[in-house]
This record gives sequence, C-alpha cells and structure tokens, in this order.
Amino acid sequence: MKIADFDLTKKIMNIVNELPPKQKKLADYILKNQKQCAFMTSTALGSAAKVSESTVIRFASSLGYKGYPAFQKDLRDFLKIELSTLEKFSIEKVDSHGTAYEKIFESEVEIINSTLNEISAKSFDAAVDALYEKDSILTVGFKGSFCLSSYAGYNLSKIHSNVQIVDEWNERWFNYLNDLNENTTALLFGFPRYPKNVVTIANILKEKNCKIIVITDSVVSPLAEFADILLIIPVRKSFFVDHLAAVMCLINAIIFSLSYKDKEKTEKYLQRFEKFANENNIFVKRS
Repeated sequence: MKIADFDLTKKIMNIVNELPPKQKKLADYILKNQKQCAFMTSTALGSAAKVSESTVIRFASSLGYKGYPAFQKDLRDFLKIELSTLEKFSIEKVDSHGTAYEKIFESEVEIINSTLNEISAKSFDAAVDALYEKDSILTVGFKGSFCLSSYAGYNLSKIHSNVQIVDEWNERWFNYLNDLNENTTALLFGFPRYPKNVVTIANILKEKNCKIIVITDSVVSPLAEFADILLIIPVRKSFFVDHLAAVMCLINAIIFSLSYKDKEKTEKYLQRFEKFANENNIFVKRS
C-alpha cells in the first residue's frame, strides 16, 4: 500500500455527513486535532471532544475498524511521517511516567514482543534466501537508521565477500548504484521521519532490478512500495530518540540464519576475518 493510497483524513471526510450528530462532532474534533488525538486513550479523546467513550468506539466502528486501538494505530501510522522531533518530545513529556530507564526498556520490550508476534516467517525466510543467493549485498540507511545499516553491513561482511555500506549520498554512490544489476540484494532501513535519500536510492535500485529488502515500521512507509520483501517492525511509540532494539534483534536473526545456509562457507569466511584481525592487531587483547 502506498501512502498516497491511504489517507485517513479522506476516509473520515467520505463518511462524515452520514454520521450521527455526536460522531460527527467527534470527527470534526479529530480532523482539527489529529496529532494530539493519535496519542489519546479512547476515554481521553471522548473527554476532549466532549462526547462519551462509547461514541469514540462507535466512530471507529463506523470507519470499518474492529475497535479503537486499530483506528488509533492507523492514525499514528498516517501521522508519523509529519511529526517533528520537537512534537515527539512534547508528546512524550505528556505521557511520561515512572523512571526513564523503566519507560525506555518497557517500550523496547513491547516492540520486540510485537515484532516477534507479527513478523511474517515467510518474508523472513525470503530475506535470508535473497541475501544468500546474490553476488553482492548493499546496506542503506541514513540519519537514525545509519547505525542499523552500518551494523548489518559490518556483520554481513564477516560471512560474505562483497558487502557495501552506503554511508552518504554523493556522486560516487550515484555512479556505483547505476552500475548494479539483478545480482545485487539491497537491505534498506527507514523509519519516521523517513530520509528522502533512502527513497531516492530505492528508486534507482528498483530501476536496476536489484532485489530489495525493506525493514521499516509500516505498510504505509514510503519505502514499502519498493520492497520485494517487506519486514515490519511495529514501532507505535513516538520519541525523538528512535526505538531500535527490535531492529537489531531482527538483523541478528537474519545474519544468524544466513550463516547456517552454508556452514562450511561461513567457517571459511570467519577464519579469514579472524586472520585479518589478528595480523592487523584490530582488537584489544587481554594481558
């Protein structure tokens, strides 16, 4: 699903004239205060719009949702692209409770558990196969996602001979990408607020018939339409610091699975990596 195909505002506008008066009042409030509503409970939203909680639930049902949480998820997904770091920080201050480390750890655990429950095993296996079958691998991620691309690329390079990490967008990488073909698998990372350069690169990779694996937060992500294989990390919390623990777990799982596709080959590459590390004194040795 492309972002252009999913506009919650239009969805509400299409039915607003058919709604009962109280639901119409709620719809008007939501349309005028979308960013605030995305992070309200059904009780808080009803209170703010001066309608009952049951009206909020019936409104979600009128839009075709099974319940308020499903409506709220779509509203959050729809707005994620637009929320600035300052707006995310302001929202987090309103919702904050408990100690900082408790809040962050609980959020990361929640996202990890959601990913474990929701991720497609078929898509995961397809991603591993795509990385195994191609001659070259490219990892791409900018801003908050650059650390993901770098981490994935570094560890993939231990067990694959041709891995490139796109670390910036310039003429060198533009020329490199335009020489690629269907023998390359690209691993793209993109989370709100989605850097434009990743979308630009995805366009080029698609034109070059590369296999594209996208790791992102939603089917309405601007990267989703380019994906041959789409892996969703359901990040439903907003904070100006990105929630990345679940993504790191997914990267580790992919690399672990890939390493066992050809155990003998993996051992050969790891031996070569250790030889290089020892000969060049890369790591600190215990005395």
